[in-house]
Amino acid sequence: MTFEENIDWIDNYGFILLAFAHMTDWSLVDAEIEVIKEKLELMLSHSNQKYSEEEVPRKLVKILQRYETLKDGKGKTIMESLLRACESLKKEPWFDELAATVMVRFLAEVAEADHKIEKTEVQLLKNLADVFGVKSPRI
Repeated sequence: MTFEENIDWIDNYGFILLAFAHMTDWSLVDAEIEVIKEKLELMLSHSNQKYSEEEVPRKLVKILQRYETLKDGKGKTIMESLLRACESLKKEPWFDELAATVMVRFLAEVAEADHKIEKTEVQLLKNLADVFGVKSPRI
């Protein structure tokens, strides 16, 4: 079984946040992981899904494993998987313009987590905002 076969919306949500955090400067710092964890907790707590406290760390491990597999260069590229995750999320019945705006805002918060904004973060944020059809926030 590949990672792609057993992915739900929260896996894609977290993957987008994680891929954004890593791809923009090729490092993933604890502050970024903490913001990603907080955002996943927030999204799950406001969803109609039942979830437990242990679910978020398990989801985060699954997302990190998925990302590491892609980083190893086997199969799809990270960018292809990132765009596929965005497209999948956009198909969710609840994912509207407000949800897209929140997602892009969360990405901006991940960018700001390490207290330095790279040009690549600004550009990828703009590109992902375009994918979601919303305006990119200023960071």
